[in-house]
Amino acid sequence: MSSSAFQFEQLVSRILRANGFEVHEAGIGGRDVGFDFNAKLGNEVWAIEVKFYRTARAQVSLLESAASRLASRGIIAGAWKGMLVVSCQLPPTLRLAFEDKFSITFVDRVDLLNWAARVPELLDELNSLLESDPTATPDASARPNEPTQTSKRLPEDGPPEDTKGTELCRELRALKRGKTTWSAYEELCDRILRYLFPNDLHGWHRQKRTDDGLNRFDYVCRIRPTTDFWQFLLHHLDSRYVLFEFKNYTGKIKQGQILTTEKYLLERGLRRVAIVISRAGAEADAIKMTQGAMREHGKLMLIVDDEQICEMLHMKERGEDPTDRLFELADDFLLALPR
Repeated sequence: MSSSAFQFEQLVSRILRANGFEVHEAGIGGRDVGFDFNAKLGNEVWAIEVKFYRTARAQVSLLESAASRLASRGIIAGAWKGMLVVSCQLPPTLRLAFEDKFSITFVDRVDLLNWAARVPELLDELNSLLESDPTATPDASARPNEPTQTSKRLPEDGPPEDTKGTELCRELRALKRGKTTWSAYEELCDRILRYLFPNDLHGWHRQKRTDDGLNRFDYVCRIRPTTDFWQFLLHHLDSRYVLFEFKNYTGKIKQGQILTTEKYLLERGLRRVAIVISRAGAEADAIKMTQGAMREHGKLMLIVDDEQICEMLHMKERGEDPTDRLFELADDFLLALPR
């Protein structure tokens, strides 16, 4: 969990307490029960899940995955009601459709700002964390009811949960590394990328290459600026396209592979970003070369290993935005960039 997500979760807990909820951490010893808090409001028992998104716009597929998981796990835990608290803003029609479909209560950033306003220091913290402009945020008092006033009981049977991320991660871990499995690896990477970023990329252009068989071709995709990460690449790095490379090496990739990738990044072609998917990451000298490419030519190369891919797959499955993890990788890389 990122530091911002952790701060948001803790702040939501305090806001709920300030609004009459009795809140306790869910799970024992860090065990994942599918939601963050057990809570009581009067005689009602709630299962509450908190989701922090860097992107303020509601992303339907992620919200559906999060809602399905919360409803299913809340029923198993014996909760009466479920609440999904999100940092994004929900259009009224979408909120009504979701609450009708999943029988859980949705609390978005507008509701949170309204609740936090009862304690000024909480409101200041929330505005700071969300980087929100109070003058540009709709007034929640204009809504017909507070979310808890129209809350529904959880149904007897929960909706099916998304398990595709777990299945893809298991398949990745089981796949042998090396030249003999390069074809299976690139096919698996294709399915992983399409699961993680179904609405973020367009084109999926295969570019055949002459190589040693371990990364015979790459993908060149056109960016759709649907989330903060892709907007960052487009508007701040001036990259309209992103290059994906698949490295099925048994060990860490070396300088030579990074040099080859850099040659495919073209400033005048608006292609200045590469995401290199490598089974075991990169050697120190290869990382230094990526730093030099950024420092001297403004070319960003992010290296993502099996563990990070699985982390993003599980994020997507839980209804979290996997591009938030890429944003953190880019942020860490740029903050640590030497002179």
